[in-house]
Amino acid sequence: MKFKLSRILILLLLGVLLVGTLRLVKLFHRETVAGPARLYYLKQLVLGFADHYPGRSAIVVSKRDHLLYYCEDGKIVENEYWNGFVYNFPVKVSLASRWYRTPEGLVYIDRKNERSRFTLFLGLSFPGDYGIHGAATRLAPFLNKMEYLDHNFAFVTRKDDTRGCVAVENRVIKYLFAKVDYGTPVWILP
Repeated sequence: MKFKLSRILILLLLGVLLVGTLRLVKLFHRETVAGPARLYYLKQLVLGFADHYPGRSAIVVSKRDHLLYYCEDGKIVENEYWNGFVYNFPVKVSLASRWYRTPEGLVYIDRKNERSRFTLFLGLSFPGDYGIHGAATRLAPFLNKMEYLDHNFAFVTRKDDTRGCVAVENRVIKYLFAKVDYGTPVWILP
């Protein structure tokens, strides 16, 4: 009886391990197969949106993927050297924290604020005070130094920590602030 019970327990344990392993393999397969397909689909969506605004800049934010695309003349900006950095889009973003929500839809840049409580602020035409911004101004000296020491340094985009805005690294907001004009379309996808 004792032998039979321990044998059943061992078989149950092996079954649980097998099911767990199969789930991990399925999850890994989904990530590696669906990931590139999703990014390809998203890139085509962004290029289609940018085509509607020839000769202008356009920004697309994917909340699901935590990415911001910046387009000029219908093309996603890649390998552009500006102010000591090379810019390749998409870039990572930080969105609303747990108790807030980043709105979705088509809006426009309706204000630019150099003196906000963030490094720079590009206001969005949503009702309320939503925008695209960098880190808090008080952190700017430290972050500027860290970004020049390590061009891949990430501080702002490590976790979602806004009240509904789209936050990017300081070097990225400086680039966008210099390039983007009033009226630039911004499409925030779910």
